Amino acid sequence: MSRITSITIKNYSCGMHTAEEITCHVTTVYRTGKIKHCLFNGLSVAAVKEYEYIIDKQQCEAFFVFLSDEVKINEWLNDYSVPVCDGWSWDVQIRHSDHSIKRVSGTVEPPPHGVEIENSIRRLVRFKKRPWLFS
Repeated sequence: MSRITSITIKNYSCGMHTAEEITCHVTTVYRTGKIKHCLFNGLSVAAVKEYEYIIDKQQCEAFFVFLSDEVKINEWLNDYSVPVCDGWSWDVQIRHSDHSIKRVSGTVEPPPHGVEIENSIRRLVRFKKRPWLFS
């Protein structure tokens, strides 16, 4: 049975902003116990800020068990988008040990259990900058 090895959440601001303003956060939690949080603006393809964190292996494993067993993230639909003019959009990539990738996207509203996932990620580490996840 294939295990989840990482989850990446990309959250984009779809409203009006200047080129220098942060418009996207990319947060990846790796099963190995690392979190990478990158911030992008409208000008650069490269992240303008990058943060890396090491987290407790047991907490990390519990987070991935939560995703698999409680959230049942592998059963998510591929699209949770609703029609909007501006607001937020998000993309999730769930990587597995068999090298498969599940991609899910949405706008404005979080996916099933999205608030619990946000809270769980934010409890894993004290972020220097609060990540945009689903809301």
